[in-house]
Amino acid sequence: MSDHSVWMNLHNHSIYSDGDFTPEQIAAEASRGSLTHVAITDHFETAKVRRCLTADGLDDYIREIKSLNERYCGSLRVLAGVEIDTNPERCDLQRLPIDELNRLDLVLFEFVNDDWNGGSSLAEIAPLIDRIKVPCGLVHTDFARVFQGASPHDVAEMLASHDLFAEVNTASIYKRQGIPYYEQAERYYRAFHDKVRISIGTDAHRTLSEVSNLGQGYEFIDRLCAANDLIKIK
Repeated sequence: MSDHSVWMNLHNHSIYSDGDFTPEQIAAEASRGSLTHVAITDHFETAKVRRCLTADGLDDYIREIKSLNERYCGSLRVLAGVEIDTNPERCDLQRLPIDELNRLDLVLFEFVNDDWNGGSSLAEIAPLIDRIKVPCGLVHTDFARVFQGASPHDVAEMLASHDLFAEVNTASIYKRQGIPYYEQAERYYRAFHDKVRISIGTDAHRTLSEVSNLGQGYEFIDRLCAANDLIKIK
């Protein structure tokens, strides 16, 4: 793989929701794989999964992840985040604890503009996103499908207006006709250049090695010459 100063995986699930591994195990795998940044981003307050992180458990969640970050200080940045389901039938978006979310390092939003999955439109969740002060991003988005009525330039402008980053998600389930969503949306990612930051996530749940399996994501970034567009989280 190419030489990058940042090796990130900003989308992983732990036993706090529907993942099989502890935050400690995820961080250890990230360290073994020489990552510089790894985020634990469990499903938050959603009926989509049988077990999810709740507001009552957020203190313990943040405390554990911050402790791991201190342990790996200087070699691995361990970040605390959540993934929010924008389907209002599964997640009460109006009652999310904004002050608590602002204690995190990042917040991910899934199914934005995605009618197939009952997701809210970007316009509908914009007031929520604009109240969150930590970096926010759209994850495993099928840009070519859910934003097909807008040009790549217009989508870039929409995301930039809310300071949203866009994920390159390499999980095998996020494909259409056998082609990864991000590959089908190459023209969108090219339009993001110098406007919209990009993250890489593997959406690890069941296989620990997926935490450090970043090759496909970075190959895509290299093809787009987009290394400078990768998000930088302090």
